[in-house]
Amino acid sequence: MHRLLSTMGALLVLGGVALLAYVGYVYTRGASAPTPGWSQAQKKTGAEIARKYGNQKVKIPARLAARSIPAPGREAATRLAIPSINLDAPVVQTPPVNGIWDVADWAIGHLSTTPNPGAPGNAAYSAHDDIKGEVFKRLGELKPGDQINLFTRHAVYTYTVTTQQVVDPSDVSVLNPTRSSTITLISCTPYWVDTQRLIVHAILKSVSSV
Repeated sequence: MHRLLSTMGALLVLGGVALLAYVGYVYTRGASAPTPGWSQAQKKTGAEIARKYGNQKVKIPARLAARSIPAPGREAATRLAIPSINLDAPVVQTPPVNGIWDVADWAIGHLSTTPNPGAPGNAAYSAHDDIKGEVFKRLGELKPGDQINLFTRHAVYTYTVTTQQVVDPSDVSVLNPTRSSTITLISCTPYWVDTQRLIVHAILKSVSSV
């Protein structure tokens, strides 16, 4: 019995060492990962896109108008897709609780106090980058002009990426109101370190039927 307990103890120690080594490896890999960022040329392109669509009047397709569907902003998003990074995930509503906005698990959370698709203003969506689905793992790969499709029950609202930035978790200016219909995608960075927030902004480009 003594020998059995000794063997089990040794195995547990080895297992603990292996676990610590794995955690150290993952942390080091995340700490050495490149911080997302755009070149000056990409930033200029994003600014041009923002100017182009900032004051446009997005026309509702006649097919949608004929069906008497709810006006833009009246329906919540049910799904978000970004073809350039092979992302397609459900959207759930996440109201703040006691002033805290929890990140959705295995989905994308829409801060329910921010606008619905198509409405003027800055709508916020967040998801994990390294746990519980890693839904926003590739968010840092987005470039100016990439398309983001927000689906409601009756329509698809297509947004185009305009800016990307990394900010401190305390920086809430990224959620400042906007006049045009914009969305802000939020996740943590760097991968498995998560000391900062990765922010991607996009502006409404067009509306189509589902």
